[in-house]
Amino acid sequence: MEDEVKFTEVMADLVQTHSNTISILARGFLEARKYISPKEVTRFLDEHLRARIGTRLIAEQHIALHFSSQPHQELSSSSSSSSSVEDSSHPASSYIGVIDTNLRPASIIQHCESVVSEICELKYGARPHVVVKGEPEYTFAHVPVHLEYILTELLKNAFRATVESGMEREPIEITIAPLPEDLLCEDNENISDEAISNTDQGNADVASKACTGQDVSETASAVASQMIRPLARSTPGVTIRIRDRGGGISPENYAHIWDYSFTTFNEEQVSLTLSGGSSAKSGNSMDGLNAISGPGGDGANSLAGLGYGLPLGRAYAEYFGGGIAVQSLWGWGADVYLSLRGVGKVD
Repeated sequence: MEDEVKFTEVMADLVQTHSNTISILARGFLEARKYISPKEVTRFLDEHLRARIGTRLIAEQHIALHFSSQPHQELSSSSSSSSSVEDSSHPASSYIGVIDTNLRPASIIQHCESVVSEICELKYGARPHVVVKGEPEYTFAHVPVHLEYILTELLKNAFRATVESGMEREPIEITIAPLPEDLLCEDNENISDEAISNTDQGNADVASKACTGQDVSETASAVASQMIRPLARSTPGVTIRIRDRGGGISPENYAHIWDYSFTTFNEEQVSLTLSGGSSAKSGNSMDGLNAISGPGGDGANSLAGLGYGLPLGRAYAEYFGGGIAVQSLWGWGADVYLSLRGVGKVD
């Protein structure tokens, strides 16, 4: 138990030390954007961030399980008799570590809507309203903080487009659609020979090979990739559609929406973000978005306006076999489809 406590302390220090990694990388690449091509940035970050998602998730899962474990509860309780009385009356938690086995997407949507609405009203003096359709009572097993980050980024884009196009009276429609049971069964019949490579999950050092010409992990990747199995496709999943009347995405911007550091903010606004300028002093209210904290712990160092919302959100969705698709109707609006696969099935 002493070794486990020490190990947990190391994990906690790891999480804390790297809490601002994404923000630091974002600002570094923006400062060096004259010298590094967007393609190289995207290639490096796609690999690095996937590996980081896995490392951080494992560390936070262990920390959460440590603090919810019976030995820790016994050590932290002042009286075993009083704690047993409290436990008997306390409802059983649906959490296993950082995973909520009974996650309700509609509740995450409501929370994200509330946060983004407040910021939108502070900046624009208006807030579009959100209408949730489909099956709002649907639940599945997933990591709440990941879903919260993705939905926050998607709603920020939808709210901004809606208000700036003067369509704030039009509702933003969000439809929750669980995957059909028969589709899950069909998928489950064809997964026996499938495997996920290390490259798929960001464990192969592709970026270093591109820079040095040496592949330091080719042999290890070839062996290890045979042992990586995909999540059973019979695990429950959901598709969330976010539809807005914000005018859509212009053709010249549409080809770049998945590029890291691509942003529709102008150079002055980006420079203000890099310098940490205050919206109260400069008259630029982009800093209002800095209140939003992502799963990387980047509260004070938000990625707002730096072009990381969509590509980073897609990385989180794809890590568990989901994804994000964007359909834009230029001059009218956009539909964003967020598909998520549950991290498992708890009976």
